[in-house]
Amino acid sequence: MLSYLKRNFTSEPMSLKLLLFKTLVRSKLEYAAAIWDPGHTTLVSNIEAIQNGGARFIFCNYHRSASVSAMKSSLSLPLLSLRRKVSRLSLFHKIYYSIPTLKQKLIPPPPHISFWLHHQYKAGIPQCRTSAYLDSFIPRSSLEWNHLPALLVSTSSIDSFRIALSSHFCQQAP
Repeated sequence: MLSYLKRNFTSEPMSLKLLLFKTLVRSKLEYAAAIWDPGHTTLVSNIEAIQNGGARFIFCNYHRSASVSAMKSSLSLPLLSLRRKVSRLSLFHKIYYSIPTLKQKLIPPPPHISFWLHHQYKAGIPQCRTSAYLDSFIPRSSLEWNHLPALLVSTSSIDSFRIALSSHFCQQAP
C-alpha cells in the first residue's frame, strides 16, 4: 500500500500524505494490534521500518543521512510498538473492569499482594511453559499491568485510561 501511495501521490501536500498514511497504511499495521504484538525485536523493527518509510514518503526525503526519528517526531507519529502497547493494555483494562466473566476465565487471581510493592488491582500471571506463551496477550499484559502506577490502574473509564496511559508512556520515552 505504501508503494502505491509513493507512486501516485508524490506531488501532493504533506497534510494529505500524512492523512493517507494514517488512514491506509497505519490502520492496516495496527489491525488486531491489541492481540498480536510481536515480542521479537526483528518483527518489531520490520513493522517500524514501514512507518519509517511512511515518514520519508510524507517529507519526500529519501537521503540516507536524513533523521527519520526527527521526521516522525515532527509529524507526531509515536512508535508503533508504543501504540500497540497502549492498545493491548486498554483491552486488558476493558476485560478487567467491564467483562467480569471473561476476567474470571482469563486472568487468574494473584497469589499474593504486598501492599508495599504492589497495587490492589494486581493481576495474576498464568504459568507459562514456553516463551511463545509468555509473549502472548494475557501473560504479557498482566505483567505490564502490574508494573503500572496504582493511580493509573484505578481509573475505571476506558477513555480516560487510554489517555492517561499514552501520556504515562510518552513521559517515560527517552
